[in-house]
Amino acid sequence: MMLRLQSSWLLESVAEISSVDSVFFPFIHRFSVLNWLSRREISLHVNSPIDSQAMLVRSWLDGSVGKFSEKNIHKFNQVIQRPFDIELNPFKSWKDRIFTTQQLDYLFYWREAAYEIEDEKQREIFWATVYQIISYWLSMKNAGLEANLQPAEIMKLTLDSHGRFIVGRDGSLHITCLPLDEVAPGHSSLAVFPLLFEDDDGSENEAQSIFHAWFHGHADQEQARRDIKHALRRYLISFDRPRDFSLHAKLAALADVTVFAWSGLSLPPRLYEQELVRPLREAFSGLYKKSGLSLKAVDKSNDAYDYLLIFFN
Repeated sequence: MMLRLQSSWLLESVAEISSVDSVFFPFIHRFSVLNWLSRREISLHVNSPIDSQAMLVRSWLDGSVGKFSEKNIHKFNQVIQRPFDIELNPFKSWKDRIFTTQQLDYLFYWREAAYEIEDEKQREIFWATVYQIISYWLSMKNAGLEANLQPAEIMKLTLDSHGRFIVGRDGSLHITCLPLDEVAPGHSSLAVFPLLFEDDDGSENEAQSIFHAWFHGHADQEQARRDIKHALRRYLISFDRPRDFSLHAKLAALADVTVFAWSGLSLPPRLYEQELVRPLREAFSGLYKKSGLSLKAVDKSNDAYDYLLIFFN
């Protein structure tokens, strides 16, 4: 589910047509694509049907959550003195295959310890930093390198990073966690649909599925993948079956401008024009009089392009 949402390019392209003071994302699948936009003086309404990702959006991008308190850092970021009984660890099937025994001890401890944090926002910050740590551990493992920081050290560094990261995110950010069928369209300057494709996969998706499983207290990564795909079932694009964009049109009904953004790899732009752009233009012909397609080459050696399909009046 690869996507490079180039937010500055998105706003620059739309600014040539209309001013933007509010952006509606009926769906977002990972919080990192909103990083740049969350620092602009723009009202953001974001929906993620994946509960673990909605939590990450709240914790990392909503300035109102503040930073993790020093008191809680001292209380909950503990060094484990004695290894836990691996048989009691719900993530034991990941042993050696994904994580070391020590890492599994901390994944178990961090999830359970957070339930003792009374303030829900503080608890979610603690949990949300685990996503970054999981990503770090996976990156080091995939690169054949050893994670040279102790778990409590990387937790402290990540919590400190969160404290710096959250500063300056003072814009209006409204977050929901609803199935697409339950999302109510609201008036906005711009509605954005970041399109995902069924056959895309990558290291970030591995981190997402592992974190989703961890967040729900089990080690079944395949179940986590199924849960995520089920949440996205009305959203994932497949060229193997007819595409229905009626829900997208319903969600964009009150937006001044609507944009579809996606990343393509190893497929020629003409295929996207035939299989995606044409059906979208047909579906949105009753809402908007005009549309424009822009693409930016990312890597011409493998036909990697980013696309923006903009609808306006």
